[in-house]
Parts: sequence; C-alpha cells; structure tokens
Amino acid sequence: MTSMRYSVAAIQMTSSKQPDDNLRQAGALLAEARQKGASLAVLPENFAAYGGDYRSLGERYDELVSWLYDQARSLDMAIIGGSLPALQRPDGRPVPSPLVRTCSIAVSATGEPLARYDKLHLFDADVQDAQGRYRESDFFEPGQEVATVSVGGLQVGMAICYDLRFPALAQRLVNAGAQLLVYPSAFTAVTGAAHWQLLLRATAVQTGCYVLGANQCGQHGPRRSTYGHSMLVDPWGTVVDSLGDAPGALVAELDLATMNELRQRMPVQQHQRFRIEGPYDT
Repeated sequence: MTSMRYSVAAIQMTSSKQPDDNLRQAGALLAEARQKGASLAVLPENFAAYGGDYRSLGERYDELVSWLYDQARSLDMAIIGGSLPALQRPDGRPVPSPLVRTCSIAVSATGEPLARYDKLHLFDADVQDAQGRYRESDFFEPGQEVATVSVGGLQVGMAICYDLRFPALAQRLVNAGAQLLVYPSAFTAVTGAAHWQLLLRATAVQTGCYVLGANQCGQHGPRRSTYGHSMLVDPWGTVVDSLGDAPGALVAELDLATMNELRQRMPVQQHQRFRIEGPYDT
C-alpha cells in the first residue's frame, strides 16, 4: 500500500566558490536531515559552487553526480541535487561554449539515477542590491523539457529557482501528476524578502500541491547575498515549517490524505479551462 505521509527535507546552505567545502557542508546537512527522519532531501540551487567558472565546474559533473549517488546510498535517502552545471544536454549533445546547462538530478535512496531536469527560465533581471544586474543567460542555456519523478511513490515535480515565477510550469507539472513541487533556489535577499514566501504559498494554493523551497542563505561574497527561509507549504497555503536565515536542515511531514481531501472539496484542476500543453519554445 502506498504511504500517505512523507518526511521531506529542505537543505539550506551558504555555498561559496569552493566545491569541496560546499560538499562537506552539504554532506553534514544531509546526514542531519536523515537523522531527523527525512526520506527525501532537496539541496539548494548551486549547492556545489555559488559563482565561479561554471564551465570548469561542469568538467566535474560526473564526479559531483557520483557524490550524490554515494550520499543517497549511504544515507538510504532519496536526494534531489539542487543544481549542477552540465556540459552536455540530456541527449548527450554538447552545450555550445561558453554556456552550460544548469540541471537538477533526482537520485533514489539506493543511489540510482531517477531524473534530470534542466532549468527552463533564466534569471535576467535588475535588482536593487549590491550586485544590481543578474544575467543567467550569459552563462546558461535554457532547458526545454518538464520533469516529474516518482520518489518512493511520491510524485515530485522538478523546477529550479526563477521557475517559481512561472505558474504555467507548475500547472504542467500538476497535469503530469505532481503531488509535491520542489524549488531548489538561490533567491536574493531583496527578491526573497519581497516574494519568496508569497510565491511558494501562491503556487501551493493554485495547484493544490505541497511546495518545498530549498534556498541558499547568507553572504556569498561582497555583492551576493541570499534570503534563506526554506519552507514547506501545504495545499491550503499554510507554511508547515520554515527555517530562518542560517544554514540548516528543515524536515517536515506532508500528508497526501490532506491534499486529496482538499482537492475533492475544491477541485480547481477539474475546473481548469486552459490546457497548457505542447513543448516549450526553443
């Protein structure tokens, strides 16, 4: 019989440009999440390195994915690996230099690959902070496909950070059967304070899903700071639990019976008159 309750974790980090330091931090927080009972943990965007040379880090892609496999296997816990730079597209074709793909990797509790999702929406924006101008399209090639994955019977819709601002993607994931939407992120301190909780809660309400946001936090350099406040939100829009602005492992329980009851009482998806189908624009 499929379980109706799942303990899920959002790993909140302050990643630097040093991958080895970041992996030690991530490993300790993953172990903490497992100790607290999590069966699935989600790392934040850019968990292995925040900033630096993405092409160089992409050369370590196989090594970093193997690290995720080893962590999942040793902890007996499924992991969604925030985001990593990849030099190849999912079909094996190379990404034209100097760009990379930024992708999230889902791994089973036995250390087997489950899915890869390449970030669709790139953060090109001007923010009133010390960095000011953000242009992910200078570094990344956007993905083209949506991804849902079954993790121990839980249907998970995969997304990354800026994707949270695009409800059409969330709707596509729900149409594909998602019960939990995950957003590994690096929301800035400014945009996070204004919109992070608002967007997570709105997405949960609009889709009737649980929504888990695993964010970066703190200072990453003289011009880069992120908001933290990783959280799990239920389908009614209530924050189940959240962290503050320091690194940590948030573990909270989701209850699919509660979700199913709400979907029966308020069948928003059945009332949907727009059908969001077909491929994303290339």
